[in-house]
Amino acid sequence: MVMVPHIAPRSVARIIAICVLSVLGVAACTSDSHTDLANYVAEVKARKAGRIPPLPEIKGYESYAYKKENLRDPFKPTVEEAIAESVADQGLQPDVERNKEPLEAFPLDSLQFVGHLEQEGRVWAVITAPDSMVYRVEEGNYVGQNFGRIVHISETQIDVREIVPNGLGGWTERDATLMLAE
Repeated sequence: MVMVPHIAPRSVARIIAICVLSVLGVAACTSDSHTDLANYVAEVKARKAGRIPPLPEIKGYESYAYKKENLRDPFKPTVEEAIAESVADQGLQPDVERNKEPLEAFPLDSLQFVGHLEQEGRVWAVITAPDSMVYRVEEGNYVGQNFGRIVHISETQIDVREIVPNGLGGWTERDATLMLAE
């Protein structure tokens, strides 16, 4: 004989209600509410297919056999490079040990020559810098960020000789001019 536990009538009613609601929820999910999506997919499939351009032709690799005869060693510097290295180690160099002057903090093209002063044979130039300060300079003073030294001051211009890298590890001189601002 099998014994069945006693279940309260309220519990049976709850179980039946849960089962009925579950069946209704599953039935509601099966309705066809995606007709707009199905229509769009059908329209896209009905479009005429376009042509895909062919892939570009791939060029084959051409090997090169390096033969030592009559060719230079690719791991040794050329004669021009060797000369450039020897020139780079000697000759013109800026004096990096000296104290920098205030106008060396600014690029040369940001400085403005605004005036010229002469007194008892001494000549000065008046320059304004981007920091809104006014500076008085004379021949021999340094200006700009390329080790530029003032070589001549006239009433209309300041001639500057800069020392710039030559691209080969050395240095070269370059002349620049600051014209009187109007």
